[in-house]
Amino acid sequence: MTEEELDPAAVPAGPVAPGPLTQPPLALPAEYLVGSRSPRRGLLVRLGLGLAALLGLLGGPGVMAVGRSWWQPLDPAALTMRPQSPQGDAGEGGAAVSVQPTRAPATARHSGIRAQLQLVLDAQAAALLRGDETAFLAPAEPGNEVLLGDLRRRFGILRAMDIAGWTETLGGEPEPADGGWRATVRIGYCFVVRGCEPVTVPVATRWAAGNGPVSLVEFGTSGTSDLGPRPWEVSDLRVAVGSRVVVAAAPRYAGRVPALLAAAEEAAAVADRYAHWAAKPDRYLVYLASPEDWVSWYGVHQAQWVAGYAMPITQRHTEIVLNGQRVTTDEVVDTLRHEFAHVVTLADVRRDYSGHWWLVEGIAEYVRMVGRPLSEYELLSASRWYVRAGNPTDVPALTEPTASASTEEASGRYGVAFLSVRWLAERFGEEKMLHFFDQVVREGVAPLYAAAATFGVDWSEITDECAGYVRQNLS
Repeated sequence: MTEEELDPAAVPAGPVAPGPLTQPPLALPAEYLVGSRSPRRGLLVRLGLGLAALLGLLGGPGVMAVGRSWWQPLDPAALTMRPQSPQGDAGEGGAAVSVQPTRAPATARHSGIRAQLQLVLDAQAAALLRGDETAFLAPAEPGNEVLLGDLRRRFGILRAMDIAGWTETLGGEPEPADGGWRATVRIGYCFVVRGCEPVTVPVATRWAAGNGPVSLVEFGTSGTSDLGPRPWEVSDLRVAVGSRVVVAAAPRYAGRVPALLAAAEEAAAVADRYAHWAAKPDRYLVYLASPEDWVSWYGVHQAQWVAGYAMPITQRHTEIVLNGQRVTTDEVVDTLRHEFAHVVTLADVRRDYSGHWWLVEGIAEYVRMVGRPLSEYELLSASRWYVRAGNPTDVPALTEPTASASTEEASGRYGVAFLSVRWLAERFGEEKMLHFFDQVVREGVAPLYAAAATFGVDWSEITDECAGYVRQNLS
């Protein structure tokens, strides 16, 4: 019996550790405007492009690696055989095995360099937090202008984003390399709110070792298996910080940053109302990507026509990326209402919810449209085409659009998902609709049982009435 077939009594209480499959980024392709309004791109949201984010919740940047500073392996060289005197405990002519308490020179050297590197990293992290650029650059190899330039760029961007938490911790034992050392460093970062919980990501570093202190030669970026690189690692950014949102844009979009922040703050005010199951994020984090950034950030290769996506970094932290070529200023509020809805409704979910695509995307569209008449919904025309073409309108048959789906079919599926969730809210009230979402998506209760417990109505009756509502509004 699958999880979807289980009744509530069979669902384990409390958080469930993620299995081998976790959540992909929540992609938001651009769509055309339909209806009688002036032509511009509308919105279409679809789950897609999974492999990079599959590693994110399972064991990527959200998982802290355990260092080995608290133990050392037993070195075979420390085991020695020594002869014993006739008065020795082993008896006449006997031999005894003794373990020498001292470590071999190589092991001691590793321990010494580890301690030295960690001191340098701690000082660099502290310099960033107090705004001391000179001290932040101090570990860099003198004359290494490429490294110094990159560190200056990072320092400026992170300070502009109001870095509030920053740690640099060795993720393992340093290894000898090229006359110096290589070491993995786990970077922890979070913004604005002092005492925030850092998100961690590993990067490779290389150090030169001479007669004096070690010096930093290379400070790498996170790899695709760790949802890297993060935007601030590789790109120049123009930043604005608001009361609920931090926005950062490629330099070519610097003129759009004030409007982007205003729109994001407006969207956040709506999304915050739906943070029912976990604390609302300290700040939403939104990046506006140039064409070059779009194909490199987070290791995600979205198509150029996608408008944006939500990237789950950990179970509690999601970062939003908008395609600067596709999202106009007029569309930002709608786009971010939808994406921020994913952030708050899926926070702390530790199970696979991809089997309930209609409910995940339907509630995000519901939040985007809350308080607005159905006549303003941009996907109505495409949704009508979808229904008139004979496609299913019952939610059990409503699945994510395939990669080969046409724009009209994909838009229609989103429209049906939205109308289905909106009908649940109109028929039973928003609070019961949200409780049903919680039971099915967040807790893993099968819709059959969740419907009976939440609405007091048989699931088949609900799906029939819901399909009728959709057809009535789209025929």
